Amino acid sequence: EEGLLLNRDLADNLTLTHFGPFTRAGLIARGKQLDAAQHWIEKLQVKTQGPTQHVGELSGGNQQKIAIGRLLHHQADILLLDEPTRGIDIGSKSQIYQLVDQLALKGKAIVFVSSYLPELLGVCDTIGVMCRGHIRASRPASQWTEQTLIEVAVGQGEETLK
Repeated sequence: EEGLLLNRDLADNLTLTHFGPFTRAGLIARGKQLDAAQHWIEKLQVKTQGPTQHVGELSGGNQQKIAIGRLLHHQADILLLDEPTRGIDIGSKSQIYQLVDQLALKGKAIVFVSSYLPELLGVCDTIGVMCRGHIRASRPASQWTEQTLIEVAVGQGEETLK
C-alpha cells in the first residue's frame, strides 16, 4: 500500500500518475476519471463501495490491487512489485498471483521482490539473489531450492555476478 493516498478516493489513487486522458483546459473531467477507475475496479476485482470510496477504508489486499491498478492504468511495461502480498489474505494473494501471470503473458516485465521463498519459487521464472547490495546469482526458478536461496542470500555459495 506504499504510495497510496489513504485519505483520497480510489479514482484519484488509480489515476494520479496519469491524468492526461481526464483533463481539459487544465481541469479534471471527473466523470471520465470515475469511469476509468470503475474499469480497473472491475478488472482487478476490488471489493469496494465504488470509485469514490477512500482507499484507507479498504483491506490491505484491495489496497495492493489499487496500487497495481495505478501501474496498469499508466500502461507501464516494467512493474516493480515490492512485497506485493505481505500482510494480505490468501484470496487476495491468489488474485495477485493470477494477475502477475496474466501480465507476464502479455509481455510485461515484472520485478517481484519477496522475502517469502515459497512465493518466489512459485511465481518467478528467474530468481536473482542479492547479498550486501550485489547480485550473487541469477538463474531459472526451477534450479533453486529454499536452501540454496538462503545460502546465497547470506553470502555462501555462488560468487557475485559482475
